[in-house]
Amino acid sequence: MRKNIITYGAKVIFLLIMCIVSGCGNKANSFNKKGISFYNQGKYTEAIAEFKKALEHVPNNYDAHYHLGIVYYAKGMTDESISELKKAIDANPNEPKAHYNIAFAYVTKENVSQALAEYQRAVELFAARKDKKEADGYLYMAVAYSLIEKNEDAFTACKKAIEINPDYEDAHYFLGVCYYKKDMMDEAIEKFKKVIQLNPKSEKAHNLLFAIYDKLGKTEEAIEEDRILKQIARERMEQR
Repeated sequence: MRKNIITYGAKVIFLLIMCIVSGCGNKANSFNKKGISFYNQGKYTEAIAEFKKALEHVPNNYDAHYHLGIVYYAKGMTDESISELKKAIDANPNEPKAHYNIAFAYVTKENVSQALAEYQRAVELFAARKDKKEADGYLYMAVAYSLIEKNEDAFTACKKAIEINPDYEDAHYFLGVCYYKKDMMDEAIEKFKKVIQLNPKSEKAHNLLFAIYDKLGKTEEAIEEDRILKQIARERMEQR
């Protein structure tokens, strides 16, 4: 009889603890939602306050640490962003978004080697989920490699992004830029034409095609690109 009473008492205490934890979690989720709403409105100070309230209820809350890191980055508070995103990673090491976003912060701090490690971890986790954001990870990995003049690694990463997402406009554009910087003009032209196929009004692609044609002395092609650029500019002015 006494054993049953003890067992019953232990169950009651366990249920009470679970109710308290659940209640804290619900409050934390509520504060997180408010914080995200403020962030989407560009109200960063208010968003930070809400995420901090969430952490008061659940100190190891992944979402609160993650979103707090995002807001700090948006405010240009890079050190604080890295600190919060590290806590998010500690709370859930297998969630790729924190790895992906902390890499941007490391690039801002010119810590490219650490950024590359985080991009690599992010693409592995995205790949495991069959998430096409894996392509984004490879693209920005390519950008990071280019910052430290590891051009072959940049090419490889960028091509991987296109392999995952063949219609990835930004990846085709950046690969074109890499070819342009290496004076591989035929390959650059091919990539910029692919960008324009995907987005006919891509001014940056038309601009670089104009520069290439002008450099190569292809006058007619340069004139045509100049005409297109002026047309895009006129249309943009008319839409204002």
